[in-house]
Amino acid sequence: MNAPRRLIRVLSIALVTLLALALRLRAVERLPIDYDEDDYLRAGQQYAAAIQSGDLSGFTRDNYRTEHPPLIKIAYGVALSPLPQVHEIPDRPTTAEPANDLPEPHLTVARLAGVLFATLQVLALAILNPLAGFFLALHTWTIKYTSQVMLESLPSLTSALAIVCYLKSGRESKRWLVLSALALGLTAASKYVYCIIGLVIAVDWLGRTFPSESPRSAARIVAWLRPVAIWGITSIVVFFFADPYLWPDPLHRLTDSVFYHFGYAANSPEVKRAAFPMWQPLVWLAQSVPWHPNVFPFGVDLYISIFALLGVRRLWAQSRVVALWLIVALGFLLYWTTKWPQYILILTFPLSLAAAEGLRGTVWEPAVAAWQRRAARSEVERRAEARIRWRETRQALPWLIPGLVVLSLIVVYPLVYQGAMSLTDFSSIAIRDGINGGVWRAVGQGLTGQVKPAEFDPFQFNLGTAPTTVSYAGPGLLLSLFSGGLGNILVFEAVWTVLAVGLQTALGLAVALALHQHGVRLAGGWRALFILPWAIPEFVGALVWSRIFEPTTGSLSVICGCPLEWMRSADQTMLVLLIGATWMGWPLIMLAATAGLKMIPRDVYDVAAIDGAGRFMQLRYITAPLLLPLLAPAIIIRGISAFNQFYLFVVMQTEFPHLTLATLSYYLFSGFGGGLYAVSAAINVFAVAMLIIFILMFNRGTRGGAAEGVTYA
Repeated sequence: MNAPRRLIRVLSIALVTLLALALRLRAVERLPIDYDEDDYLRAGQQYAAAIQSGDLSGFTRDNYRTEHPPLIKIAYGVALSPLPQVHEIPDRPTTAEPANDLPEPHLTVARLAGVLFATLQVLALAILNPLAGFFLALHTWTIKYTSQVMLESLPSLTSALAIVCYLKSGRESKRWLVLSALALGLTAASKYVYCIIGLVIAVDWLGRTFPSESPRSAARIVAWLRPVAIWGITSIVVFFFADPYLWPDPLHRLTDSVFYHFGYAANSPEVKRAAFPMWQPLVWLAQSVPWHPNVFPFGVDLYISIFALLGVRRLWAQSRVVALWLIVALGFLLYWTTKWPQYILILTFPLSLAAAEGLRGTVWEPAVAAWQRRAARSEVERRAEARIRWRETRQALPWLIPGLVVLSLIVVYPLVYQGAMSLTDFSSIAIRDGINGGVWRAVGQGLTGQVKPAEFDPFQFNLGTAPTTVSYAGPGLLLSLFSGGLGNILVFEAVWTVLAVGLQTALGLAVALALHQHGVRLAGGWRALFILPWAIPEFVGALVWSRIFEPTTGSLSVICGCPLEWMRSADQTMLVLLIGATWMGWPLIMLAATAGLKMIPRDVYDVAAIDGAGRFMQLRYITAPLLLPLLAPAIIIRGISAFNQFYLFVVMQTEFPHLTLATLSYYLFSGFGGGLYAVSAAINVFAVAMLIIFILMFNRGTRGGAAEGVTYA
């Protein structure tokens, strides 16, 4: 790396670190007292008192909230020890509301200790990748839970150091491996859930060093396992020494601490009362912190997650262990019953790295490549190409203009008009003014600065006091949506679309393959029969499933002899909806797959069989690649239909957050929300943008298969 580039990198790391520090100091000042801060500040007070009195036995005697290891609480105690003692914070149940006040400057000093650890974590990531460090510096959930007296700041840092040292070691340097084990032990002594990084490192290490030569003797297997075992034992020893509370009675205290969390996840009233769906961690990742206005100046968490999704494949190719960390941590969060938002901090480090790769792969590198291609051509060549393009465009214009006019009238103008509506407070009470040009008048006045944006809060909307004329309200609605304001519904949309289309594709492809086999009698008749669910109107199909799953008088409840309270469970509601959607959508996939299978020559399979390829190999290397181009457009069609699914949700009468954006927009437009036309329009614009993003992601994920499939079809 040359000197100018090295200087730019050092400056980038410094600026990212300073940005992280500034945002966290701002949060320390502005965040209100949250749940658990009184608990961990009380624990810090106890350790501070032990330090001040010289009673070191307090470290083995005290550990307030014993379900969590004490290291971060000891760190708070060290930070508080120079301060004068104050009355110890009262012991309160974990279910109590946040404390009204906590002693100062003790609260601020403890928060600043967490900020120190959090800033060091950003620094460590910025050294690996400055852009990833920038994303972590901006991530609002990370800022919140590392700027309060919580348990997250120190294990976030030590888990990051564990992976950084492991990457630095190259699986060979003993010094870096010892540091990785040290960091993992400190992580375990701070908060158990962050120890997922230890599992990830072990799996990656064992996978990379697995002996490929045969025979695999016992001695070779022992030699393979020994380094990982030594590394793990070292981390366990560090954990034990960093957790003095275990020293008097290691077995019982550790068992009680660890198994507390299993009981809490299964039986805690707080967890049951929250009743978060399985996909709730995705909701936290899809929105910035919604509870504290004026604390976080940048709400970009949604876009960090989108770029991370786009960058996972690149991250896997460049650093498999970090990608594995992200995947395993996300899988754990989806499985684990306790779904508090601070838990997502176990993956924000790899998430930021994936987001950096996603931004580089989708924005930066294509832009640089385009610039280089342009720079490689001479000015004469560019002018010649421009003249050719203009001549071809001029020749095509007479044929394109009619289509462009029609497209503008039926697609572009309605979308632009809805965009204009989303900038106003247009409601049913002002419909006369709105349809007579009030929308364009209000938007024109607002964009030219003739009027100031009117105050418009959809949650406080009242038809009795609403104005009868349309006023300019500004881009607040759209900005709130694009910063994750509908995180719950957006995540449900994404999960719903992926699961619905995935099940439809699996069933349709399986049936098509089964009917394509030799010897299947009446295959055409079966296909005609299977088309019926797709042929009937969606509203009718939704009514059928509504009668089947009606909780008390439906067909299924009568057969079972008991009511089916599926709407009380988020996961069961999703299952019922997926059954109906799969039944209505899989025939299209079956037809597309059937057409594609008929276009694959039989000779290809015969040659593959002669070469020794079995059915699975033929499916993977022949059927799937040749079928995907024709199947991709059908999947996109079903994806758009699932994303905009409407009748099924209306007929089944599902409630928030089991709504698609189209259903929510209808409810707000039709009067259930008071005829909030502006909000409905903003949701429609947001839905179109998200749908375009999802389609581009699918096309990118299939490496252009969707675009090729349209031409192929």
